[in-house]
Amino acid sequence: MDPRLIELGPDDALFPDWCGVWAAAQLADRPDEAPRSAAEHVALGRELVADGGSRTGTHRAAVVDGAVAGALRLILPLRDNGIVAILDLAVHPDHRRRGIGSALLAEALALAAAHGRTDVIADVDEPGPDSPGRGFALRHGWTCDLLETRRDLVLPVAEDRLAALETEARAAGAGYDVVTWRDRTPDDLLEDRALLARRMTTDVPQGDLPVEEEDWDGARLREHEAASLARGRAVLSAGAVRDGRLVAYTDLQIPLAHPERAQQAGTLVLREHRGHRLGARMKVAVLREVAARFPSVRRISTYNSESNRPMVAVNEALGFRPAGHFSAWSVRAPAT
Repeated sequence: MDPRLIELGPDDALFPDWCGVWAAAQLADRPDEAPRSAAEHVALGRELVADGGSRTGTHRAAVVDGAVAGALRLILPLRDNGIVAILDLAVHPDHRRRGIGSALLAEALALAAAHGRTDVIADVDEPGPDSPGRGFALRHGWTCDLLETRRDLVLPVAEDRLAALETEARAAGAGYDVVTWRDRTPDDLLEDRALLARRMTTDVPQGDLPVEEEDWDGARLREHEAASLARGRAVLSAGAVRDGRLVAYTDLQIPLAHPERAQQAGTLVLREHRGHRLGARMKVAVLREVAARFPSVRRISTYNSESNRPMVAVNEALGFRPAGHFSAWSVRAPAT
Protein backbone atom coordinates (compact mmCIF):
# COMPACT_ATOMS: atom_id res chain seq x y z
CA MET A 1 0.00 0.00 0.00
CA ASP A 2 1.34 3.43 -0.94
CA PRO A 3 1.65 5.76 2.04
CA ARG A 4 -0.55 8.83 2.31
CA LEU A 5 1.61 11.95 2.58
CA ILE A 6 0.26 14.68 4.86
CA GLU A 7 1.64 18.16 5.47
CA LEU A 8 2.05 18.79 9.19
CA GLY A 9 2.67 21.75 11.44
CA PRO A 10 4.37 21.45 14.82
CA ASP A 11 1.06 21.92 16.67
CA ASP A 12 -0.98 19.44 14.62
CA ALA A 13 -2.51 16.38 16.27
CA LEU A 14 -0.28 13.93 14.38
CA PHE A 15 2.97 15.74 15.14
CA PRO A 16 3.70 13.73 18.34
CA ASP A 17 3.48 10.56 16.23
CA TRP A 18 5.81 12.18 13.67
CA CYS A 19 8.27 12.78 16.52
CA GLY A 20 7.79 9.18 17.61
CA VAL A 21 9.05 7.95 14.25
CA TRP A 22 12.30 9.84 14.81
CA ALA A 23 12.65 8.45 18.32
CA ALA A 24 12.09 4.86 17.15
CA ALA A 25 14.54 5.25 14.26
CA GLN A 26 17.24 6.75 16.46
CA LEU A 27 16.80 4.08 19.13
CA ALA A 28 17.08 1.36 16.50
CA ASP A 29 20.38 2.78 15.26
CA ARG A 30 21.86 3.75 18.66
CA PRO A 31 19.93 1.85 21.37
CA ASP A 32 22.19 3.04 24.17
CA GLU A 33 21.41 6.74 23.58
CA ALA A 34 18.32 8.78 24.33
CA PRO A 35 16.72 10.06 21.10
CA ARG A 36 15.99 13.71 20.44
CA SER A 37 12.99 14.77 22.48
CA ALA A 38 9.63 15.63 20.95
CA ALA A 39 9.93 19.09 22.51
CA GLU A 40 13.05 19.72 20.42
CA HIS A 41 11.25 18.77 17.22
CA VAL A 42 8.32 21.02 18.12
CA ALA A 43 10.60 23.98 18.86
CA LEU A 44 12.47 23.54 15.58
CA GLY A 45 9.19 23.18 13.73
CA ARG A 46 7.91 26.44 15.15
CA GLU A 47 11.16 28.17 14.28
CA LEU A 48 10.85 27.08 10.66
CA VAL A 49 7.32 28.43 10.23
CA ALA A 50 7.93 31.72 12.08
CA ASP A 51 8.32 34.92 10.07
CA GLY A 52 11.59 36.79 9.81
CA GLY A 53 14.04 33.95 10.43
CA SER A 54 17.13 32.97 8.49
CA ARG A 55 15.52 29.72 7.31
CA THR A 56 12.12 28.23 6.69
CA GLY A 57 10.85 24.71 6.23
CA THR A 58 8.04 22.22 5.97
CA HIS A 59 7.11 18.79 7.33
CA ARG A 60 5.43 15.73 5.83
CA ALA A 61 4.18 12.54 7.48
CA ALA A 62 3.81 9.24 5.65
CA VAL A 63 0.68 7.57 7.00
CA VAL A 64 -0.03 3.85 6.57
CA ASP A 65 -3.24 2.29 7.93
CA GLY A 66 -3.84 5.41 10.01
CA ALA A 67 -0.40 5.38 11.67
CA VAL A 68 2.58 7.64 10.99
CA ALA A 69 5.26 5.41 9.50
CA GLY A 70 7.68 7.99 8.08
CA ALA A 71 8.76 11.56 8.75
CA LEU A 72 10.18 14.26 6.48
CA ARG A 73 11.50 17.73 7.29
CA LEU A 74 12.81 20.01 4.55
CA ILE A 75 14.79 23.11 5.58
CA LEU A 76 15.37 26.02 3.19
CA PRO A 77 18.08 28.60 3.98
CA LEU A 78 16.93 32.16 3.28
CA ARG A 79 20.02 34.36 3.75
CA ASP A 80 22.48 32.32 1.70
CA ASN A 81 22.77 29.02 -0.21
CA GLY A 82 19.64 29.88 -2.17
CA ILE A 83 19.80 26.76 -4.35
CA VAL A 84 20.19 24.35 -1.40
CA ALA A 85 17.57 22.39 0.57
CA ILE A 86 18.42 20.33 3.65
CA LEU A 87 16.59 17.03 4.04
CA ASP A 88 15.84 15.14 7.28
CA LEU A 89 14.11 11.81 6.72
CA ALA A 90 13.24 8.89 8.99
CA VAL A 91 11.21 5.71 8.61
CA HIS A 92 9.97 3.73 11.58
CA PRO A 93 11.99 0.49 11.87
CA ASP A 94 8.79 -1.56 11.60
CA HIS A 95 8.05 -0.04 8.18
CA ARG A 96 11.46 0.02 6.50
CA ARG A 97 12.07 -1.45 3.03
CA ARG A 98 8.45 -0.90 1.99
CA GLY A 99 8.87 2.16 -0.20
CA ILE A 100 7.95 4.71 2.45
CA GLY A 101 11.36 6.38 2.47
CA SER A 102 11.35 6.49 -1.33
CA ALA A 103 7.93 8.16 -1.37
CA LEU A 104 9.07 10.77 1.13
CA LEU A 105 12.27 11.36 -0.82
CA ALA A 106 10.34 11.93 -4.03
CA GLU A 107 8.12 14.39 -2.17
CA ALA A 108 11.16 16.21 -0.80
CA LEU A 109 12.77 16.56 -4.22
CA ALA A 110 9.52 17.88 -5.69
CA LEU A 111 9.18 20.41 -2.87
CA ALA A 112 12.79 21.51 -3.26
CA ALA A 113 12.35 22.00 -7.01
CA ALA A 114 9.17 24.00 -6.43
CA HIS A 115 11.21 26.39 -4.28
CA GLY A 116 13.99 26.69 -6.85
CA ARG A 117 16.41 24.48 -4.91
CA THR A 118 18.53 22.39 -7.24
CA ASP A 119 20.84 20.83 -4.62
CA VAL A 120 19.54 18.73 -1.74
CA ILE A 121 21.72 17.73 1.21
CA ALA A 122 21.14 15.07 3.86
CA ASP A 123 23.16 13.83 6.85
CA VAL A 124 23.52 10.19 7.87
CA ASP A 125 24.57 8.94 11.30
CA GLU A 126 26.63 5.78 10.87
CA PRO A 127 27.21 3.91 14.12
CA GLY A 128 28.41 0.88 12.14
CA PRO A 129 29.48 -0.11 8.62
CA ASP A 130 25.99 -1.10 7.39
CA SER A 131 23.84 1.82 8.48
CA PRO A 132 20.36 1.97 6.90
CA GLY A 133 20.86 5.60 5.90
CA ARG A 134 23.98 4.87 3.84
CA GLY A 135 22.30 2.01 2.04
CA PHE A 136 19.24 4.17 1.30
CA ALA A 137 21.37 7.01 -0.08
CA LEU A 138 23.37 4.66 -2.30
CA ARG A 139 20.25 2.97 -3.67
CA HIS A 140 18.87 6.36 -4.69
CA GLY A 141 22.04 7.52 -6.41
CA TRP A 142 23.15 10.15 -3.91
CA THR A 143 26.81 11.15 -3.59
CA CYS A 144 28.75 11.06 -0.32
CA ASP A 145 30.43 14.49 -0.18
CA LEU A 146 31.83 14.44 3.34
CA LEU A 147 32.78 11.72 5.79
CA GLU A 148 33.61 12.50 9.41
CA THR A 149 34.61 10.32 12.33
CA ARG A 150 32.53 10.49 15.47
CA ARG A 151 34.61 10.40 18.63
CA ASP A 152 33.25 10.05 22.16
CA LEU A 153 34.78 11.23 25.42
CA VAL A 154 33.76 9.50 28.64
CA LEU A 155 33.52 11.85 31.61
CA PRO A 156 34.97 12.76 33.97
CA VAL A 157 38.40 13.39 32.47
CA ALA A 158 41.25 12.89 34.91
CA GLU A 159 42.39 16.18 36.41
CA ASP A 160 46.06 15.45 35.74
CA ARG A 161 45.31 15.08 32.02
CA LEU A 162 43.44 18.39 31.92
CA ALA A 163 46.12 20.17 33.95
CA ALA A 164 48.93 18.94 31.71
CA LEU A 165 47.14 20.01 28.53
CA GLU A 166 46.23 23.38 30.01
CA THR A 167 49.82 24.06 31.08
CA GLU A 168 51.17 23.23 27.62
CA ALA A 169 48.48 25.30 25.92
CA ARG A 170 49.04 28.34 28.13
CA ALA A 171 52.75 28.29 27.33
CA ALA A 172 52.01 28.18 23.59
CA GLY A 173 49.32 30.86 23.79
CA ALA A 174 50.89 33.64 25.81
CA GLY A 175 49.05 36.88 25.12
CA TYR A 176 45.65 35.19 24.72
CA ASP A 177 42.97 35.10 27.42
CA VAL A 178 40.25 32.43 27.58
CA VAL A 179 36.74 33.44 28.64
CA THR A 180 33.63 31.31 29.12
CA TRP A 181 29.90 31.96 28.91
CA ARG A 182 26.60 30.10 28.82
CA ASP A 183 23.80 30.36 26.24
CA ARG A 184 24.30 34.00 25.22
CA THR A 185 27.46 35.53 23.77
CA PRO A 186 28.54 38.64 25.70
CA ASP A 187 27.48 41.79 23.83
CA ASP A 188 31.03 43.04 23.40
CA LEU A 189 32.03 39.80 21.64
CA LEU A 190 28.89 39.37 19.52
CA GLU A 191 30.12 40.62 16.15
CA ASP A 192 33.42 38.76 16.48
CA ARG A 193 31.49 35.60 17.30
CA ALA A 194 29.32 36.15 14.21
CA LEU A 195 32.46 36.43 12.07
CA LEU A 196 33.63 33.11 13.49
CA ALA A 197 30.28 31.55 12.53
CA ARG A 198 30.75 32.84 8.99
CA ARG A 199 34.30 31.51 8.83
CA MET A 200 33.12 28.17 10.21
CA THR A 201 31.41 27.62 6.86
CA THR A 202 34.59 28.24 4.86
CA ASP A 203 37.57 27.33 7.06
CA VAL A 204 36.72 23.79 8.15
CA PRO A 205 36.62 20.78 5.80
CA GLN A 206 33.33 20.69 3.87
CA GLY A 207 34.33 17.95 1.44
CA ASP A 208 32.49 18.32 -1.85
CA LEU A 209 29.24 19.60 -0.36
CA PRO A 210 27.51 22.13 -2.65
CA VAL A 211 27.48 24.92 -0.07
CA GLU A 212 28.72 28.50 -0.05
CA GLU A 213 29.75 30.85 2.72
CA GLU A 214 26.92 31.56 5.14
CA ASP A 215 25.86 35.12 5.95
CA TRP A 216 26.18 35.63 9.70
CA ASP A 217 25.86 38.79 11.75
CA GLY A 218 24.99 39.56 15.35
CA ALA A 219 21.24 39.39 14.73
CA ARG A 220 21.47 35.93 13.19
CA LEU A 221 23.63 34.75 16.05
CA ARG A 222 21.04 35.93 18.56
CA GLU A 223 18.37 34.10 16.55
CA HIS A 224 20.49 30.94 16.69
CA GLU A 225 21.01 31.27 20.44
CA ALA A 226 17.30 31.79 21.07
CA ALA A 227 16.52 28.71 18.96
CA SER A 228 18.90 26.58 21.03
CA LEU A 229 17.20 27.71 24.24
CA ALA A 230 13.75 27.04 22.77
CA ARG A 231 14.86 23.53 21.87
CA GLY A 232 15.84 22.85 25.48
CA ARG A 233 19.58 22.99 25.02
CA ALA A 234 22.13 24.58 27.29
CA VAL A 235 25.20 25.82 25.43
CA LEU A 236 28.51 26.15 27.23
CA SER A 237 31.07 28.19 25.32
CA ALA A 238 34.67 29.28 25.61
CA GLY A 239 36.54 31.81 23.54
CA ALA A 240 40.09 33.04 23.07
CA VAL A 241 40.55 36.82 23.23
CA ARG A 242 43.51 38.90 22.13
CA ASP A 243 43.60 42.68 22.34
CA GLY A 244 39.90 42.68 23.14
CA ARG A 245 38.90 40.67 20.05
CA LEU A 246 37.41 37.20 20.06
CA VAL A 247 39.55 35.10 17.70
CA ALA A 248 38.41 31.55 18.53
CA TYR A 249 35.48 29.73 20.10
CA THR A 250 34.11 26.35 21.04
CA ASP A 251 30.48 25.45 21.82
CA LEU A 252 29.14 22.43 23.67
CA GLN A 253 25.41 21.63 23.57
CA ILE A 254 23.68 19.81 26.42
CA PRO A 255 20.09 18.57 25.93
CA LEU A 256 18.45 19.35 29.25
CA ALA A 257 15.87 16.58 28.90
CA HIS A 258 18.66 13.99 28.62
CA PRO A 259 21.89 15.62 29.80
CA GLU A 260 23.88 12.41 30.00
CA ARG A 261 25.29 12.94 26.49
CA ALA A 262 26.46 16.31 25.23
CA GLN A 263 27.55 17.19 21.72
CA GLN A 264 30.35 19.38 20.45
CA ALA A 265 28.64 21.97 18.27
CA GLY A 266 31.69 23.63 16.74
CA THR A 267 35.24 24.78 17.35
CA LEU A 268 37.17 27.28 15.26
CA VAL A 269 40.34 29.32 15.54
CA LEU A 270 40.80 32.07 12.97
CA ARG A 271 43.58 31.12 10.56
CA GLU A 272 45.79 34.00 11.55
CA HIS A 273 45.72 32.89 15.20
CA ARG A 274 46.39 29.17 14.78
CA GLY A 275 49.42 27.41 16.17
CA HIS A 276 48.98 28.64 19.76
CA ARG A 277 47.10 25.63 21.20
CA LEU A 278 43.95 27.73 21.59
CA GLY A 279 41.67 24.82 20.68
CA ALA A 280 43.05 22.68 23.50
CA ARG A 281 42.90 25.54 25.98
CA MET A 282 39.28 26.37 25.18
CA LYS A 283 38.16 22.76 25.34
CA VAL A 284 39.79 22.28 28.72
CA ALA A 285 37.94 25.37 29.95
CA VAL A 286 34.60 24.01 28.74
CA LEU A 287 35.25 20.60 30.32
CA ARG A 288 35.80 22.33 33.63
CA GLU A 289 32.51 24.21 33.14
CA VAL A 290 30.68 20.95 32.39
CA ALA A 291 32.04 19.34 35.54
CA ALA A 292 30.93 22.31 37.63
CA ARG A 293 27.53 23.04 36.07
CA PHE A 294 26.36 19.70 34.61
CA PRO A 295 27.95 16.79 36.50
CA SER A 296 25.30 14.47 35.05
CA VAL A 297 26.97 14.65 31.61
CA ARG A 298 28.73 11.31 31.12
CA ARG A 299 29.73 11.42 27.47
CA ILE A 300 30.57 14.02 24.84
CA SER A 301 30.43 13.34 21.10
CA THR A 302 32.35 15.28 18.47
CA TYR A 303 32.68 14.94 14.70
CA ASN A 304 35.75 15.70 12.60
CA SER A 305 37.04 15.09 9.13
CA GLU A 306 40.24 13.07 9.33
CA SER A 307 41.86 15.78 7.21
CA ASN A 308 41.47 18.20 10.13
CA ARG A 309 44.46 16.71 11.90
CA PRO A 310 45.12 19.55 14.37
CA MET A 311 41.61 19.31 15.83
CA VAL A 312 41.66 15.50 15.78
CA ALA A 313 44.96 15.64 17.72
CA VAL A 314 43.40 17.94 20.34
CA ASN A 315 40.43 15.63 20.78
CA GLU A 316 42.58 12.52 21.04
CA ALA A 317 44.80 14.20 23.64
CA LEU A 318 41.67 14.88 25.70
CA GLY A 319 40.70 11.21 25.48
CA PHE A 320 38.12 11.12 22.65
CA ARG A 321 37.92 7.72 20.94
CA PRO A 322 36.28 6.65 17.62
CA ALA A 323 32.59 5.69 17.88
CA GLY A 324 31.33 5.52 14.31
CA HIS A 325 30.96 7.97 11.46
CA PHE A 326 28.83 10.80 10.18
CA SER A 327 28.38 11.38 6.47
CA ALA A 328 26.83 14.15 4.39
CA TRP A 329 25.24 13.36 1.03
CA SER A 330 23.83 15.34 -1.85
CA VAL A 331 21.83 15.01 -5.02
CA ARG A 332 22.03 17.78 -7.60
CA ALA A 333 19.95 18.72 -10.57
CA PRO A 334 21.77 18.13 -13.90
CA ALA A 335 23.60 21.19 -15.19
CA THR A 336 21.78 22.98 -18.02
